Amino acid sequence: MNTELNRSVPFIKTGQALQSLRDSGYSIEAALGEVIDNSIEAESNNIAIHLVEGKNKDGKKCVTKIVFIDDGTGMNTELLQYYPQIGFSTRYMSTNTIGKYGVGSKFAALNFARRFDVWSRVNVDDPWMHVYFDLDKTIETEQAGEEPMVETPKELRLQKEVRDLLTTEAKGTVVVWSRVDRLEDGRHALHYDELVQDIKKELARMFRHFIDGGIKISVNGQSLLAYDPLMIMKNSFQDKELKKYYLALTKDKADSRVKEHYDARVIDERSIKVEDSTVLLKVTLYPKEIIRSRGRGGDTLATKLRVPENEGAISFIRLGREVAYTNVPRIFPSRVENPDRFIGIEVSFSPDLDGYFGVRNVKRGVEPHGELRMKIREALRNPITQARKVIEDIWGEVSREEQEHQGEYNPITQAANEANKTMPKSRAISQQTAAEIEEVIDELAMDVVGSDSKLQQDYKAKIRKEPFVIESVSFAGKEFFDIKHLNGQVIIRINTRHPFYREMYKPIKDIAQSDPGTVTGDQAVKISRRTIEALTLLILSYGKAESMNNNPDEAYRDLTGYWGQFLHSLMGRVKDVL
Repeated sequence: MNTELNRSVPFIKTGQALQSLRDSGYSIEAALGEVIDNSIEAESNNIAIHLVEGKNKDGKKCVTKIVFIDDGTGMNTELLQYYPQIGFSTRYMSTNTIGKYGVGSKFAALNFARRFDVWSRVNVDDPWMHVYFDLDKTIETEQAGEEPMVETPKELRLQKEVRDLLTTEAKGTVVVWSRVDRLEDGRHALHYDELVQDIKKELARMFRHFIDGGIKISVNGQSLLAYDPLMIMKNSFQDKELKKYYLALTKDKADSRVKEHYDARVIDERSIKVEDSTVLLKVTLYPKEIIRSRGRGGDTLATKLRVPENEGAISFIRLGREVAYTNVPRIFPSRVENPDRFIGIEVSFSPDLDGYFGVRNVKRGVEPHGELRMKIREALRNPITQARKVIEDIWGEVSREEQEHQGEYNPITQAANEANKTMPKSRAISQQTAAEIEEVIDELAMDVVGSDSKLQQDYKAKIRKEPFVIESVSFAGKEFFDIKHLNGQVIIRINTRHPFYREMYKPIKDIAQSDPGTVTGDQAVKISRRTIEALTLLILSYGKAESMNNNPDEAYRDLTGYWGQFLHSLMGRVKDVL
């Protein structure tokens, strides 16, 4: 019998297992966040991260080393020795601390580096004590038949390049990730500078509550401003960028749009009970200075403020620390819509609800489950609907103030009005009184030119005798257009809120108004295909609307006949007027 089969073997091959666990699913920002978590738990007031730039063996620019410095309570020698140990944590499975698994900072380091060193001291006058973990050395030790162990911490002076980064002599902890082999240009970002910017952006949002509370976090020497997707915090990144934008736009510090703080409106704030715990839900609506007018939610300012990224996103906060900023499938009361990028949503919970939110050791992939998901979905229904309505009202108000759509159809209506002279005359008899007709005209003038009485008077005088009046205005409801027949005059309001207007008419208009040569072939083909889709859907939806009548053939025979007749006539007479 082979005695080799009876010998005991290690339950885990440490080196090979850790080599496999290098793919734990961390993004670089989430990995850095694990070390910041430890610094916050250690009561640090200042946390500095430095990404050291260099080149890899292929000559690509990359991050070769990452240095973390904090001024927290530090670790004594006994505690420091356990820092590299997988699974050790003084807060293991705690329900009132940020960390609880004892694996975060270790797996995070190994995801991007092959070695990490840790220096720590409890008092300013103490020497720096050092401990480390080296993946390659661990594999070599294991292959030699020995069990990898964490050595006793030893006194060791900080490396010179690290000493140069210290701003003060203080107690605390220094962590250095070296032999970083997964952050070369083109991997997590196009280049080093873009990578650093992405890291700043993500950390400023993930730790915004701590930054807002006074804890200083810096990346490569630059202190981070809190980035608040709810836009409630003062002195935030958004406040700074908005003030700079409007100051450059107006050149007047006294302009009402130049503010120190651009405060969002809280649409709803409520508690959701889950067993003996509470989930806090907050929904906000961005200020008018960001919402502005329709179609600007993806322009330069909106992109700088990361507004497009916020469309349908929910920020999940666990003990003040964002653990996910993501779209959750089927949690909105209806599908996610373009205006939702101006709505901030935050869900806060405590660690005892980790199971309900699916929190994993990498603090990613958070998604509420079961009954909790349904409770959040139901709680979002009214505030999302209300916020969307307010956004549409703001867009309509701005459109009226700027007279954005006035004259949009002038060339076509003028040609159609001229053609109408030789076409059959309308037979519709208005049922409204003279006062009611005047009220319709007044409302249209208000929609088109706003509250200026002189502009209203001029507009009404201009349209009174025209057989066709068509204007794009914003109004509530799902109608694509609204028609009023006023003693032979046809007034048509096109609803700018309707997706047919937003997705077909406006993109075509934008291309039609572009200079020749500025539209790519791909853009032209894409909008042409969407136009065919939209026009076909327009006809199909008309057919569906007819089918809602018990006897559509009898009810709409004249309508469709006249429609085709006048379309044929007008297309023959109105051409190349734009």
